[in-house]
Amino acid sequence: MKKHVFNTRVLHNWISVALVLPLFIVGMSTFFMSHDKALGQAIIGYTNEAIEIKDLLKTSDGHTFLATKNGVYQAIDNKFIAINALSSEIRVLEQLNDGRLLAAGKYGLWLHDLEGSWQKLHNADIHGLQILPKDWYLVTKEQGVLLSSDQGLSWQQEPKMTQLLSSMATKRSLQLGKLMKDLHTGKAIMGKEYEWIWADILALVLVMLALTGIYMWWKSQKRKQALQ
Repeated sequence: MKKHVFNTRVLHNWISVALVLPLFIVGMSTFFMSHDKALGQAIIGYTNEAIEIKDLLKTSDGHTFLATKNGVYQAIDNKFIAINALSSEIRVLEQLNDGRLLAAGKYGLWLHDLEGSWQKLHNADIHGLQILPKDWYLVTKEQGVLLSSDQGLSWQQEPKMTQLLSSMATKRSLQLGKLMKDLHTGKAIMGKEYEWIWADILALVLVMLALTGIYMWWKSQKRKQALQ
């Protein structure tokens, strides 16, 4: 009777095959995550995920709007209906004195005119919006505080706020978790502006490892069949 011998190489090969799909998924998802602003707004399907509410607006004419992580909804006939023009994350809703609406979120600022259409005024990752009689202010993630004196037609950095921000202390606490995240994304190595290059390289390496692993396994199986 032939004695069965444990073969570590066979075990290694099958574990590698089992890990190919997770490796490929991580690689491809890393690429899309690094280009989220360019690719993240594409709608590929629908989900039953619970709605994450960001803001609520009741207009002067009695309409109700809900800003969520998945876009803006309007209350019509006792139910919320999605507004197709605003299907990305919206964080702030405001109504102007003339009745027009503003919606600000992860991918920019939109204006809803009196004719019923939404027009994009500015492209930025917006976290705050303030409307004054003469000036509009945007609080953005990467561009700082922006000012518009022509109702959103043009934007520039607010000079007083920019000066105040530059005078702040440059030393701030750095948590270990934040450092690990920045190392993972490449921000700690290549900076915020070029971290996408690090992510693309990582994604390419992972995808190539997965594809070449499949190819090497397939070639080894073909050799085994040829020797039998």
